[in-house]
Amino acid sequence: GRNYASILATDIICPAGADMSLRLYGMSSPNVFKILIMLEELGVDFHFEHVDLFSEGQFDETFRALNPNSKVPVLLTEEGQPIFESGAILIYLAERHDRFLPSTGSSRYDVLEWLTLQVATVGPMLGQLNHFTTYAPAGQDYSVGRYRREGARIYQLLNNRLEQVPYLAGDDYSVADIATLPWTDYIKRQGLQKADYPAIAEWRQRLEERPAVQRARAFIADVQANDAKMFSQSSASARRRFLGLGEGSEEQA
Repeated sequence: GRNYASILATDIICPAGADMSLRLYGMSSPNVFKILIMLEELGVDFHFEHVDLFSEGQFDETFRALNPNSKVPVLLTEEGQPIFESGAILIYLAERHDRFLPSTGSSRYDVLEWLTLQVATVGPMLGQLNHFTTYAPAGQDYSVGRYRREGARIYQLLNNRLEQVPYLAGDDYSVADIATLPWTDYIKRQGLQKADYPAIAEWRQRLEERPAVQRARAFIADVQANDAKMFSQSSASARRRFLGLGEGSEEQA
């Protein structure tokens, strides 16, 4: 496995000796984690530049020049082209390296269907469930209930699919699996039961046995520790903005 160097003074974490031409901007979110898995699967060297969302680093003009939507991840290619949105990044990497996404035929669209489901439904809906079960104040029963029901529906959809095939797009591991895996980490925290989704559990076990996934998990654990430290040191107003609560003052937080 790779050795990782952590350069906290400049908020940079990267594989030791990495080629600095390929840059991934991110933090410890599931959407960044999926890109880390992909990069590890491809075996390419990359530079990871940490974006401190808890100090509003995503709103810095330099970062906004890379992504006007002020979100991570962003991949800066060897040619200097910034690519934002995790689905677009996965497609770019898959096509550049000709792996994990068929170039033609019906199997290509099988992968794209399940990849698009992840970026359009799985991530957004489970992300809202994570938000309301973790950060929402008391009295949000309607919101929590709505997203928990939708989360259960999505997990059942994935489980039904994985009862039929070993991987989301069929017989082969693909970017659809890479994109979806990080979003299935939170079933218990979301108030749902893992035992209700045995096919998801078997699929996760297959994926977690992959060395690239294991390396990416080790990497993201370092980033999560860094994020936890930064969150604890952030201002109340920065936390409000991170959570989508506006730009209120310290007193309003």
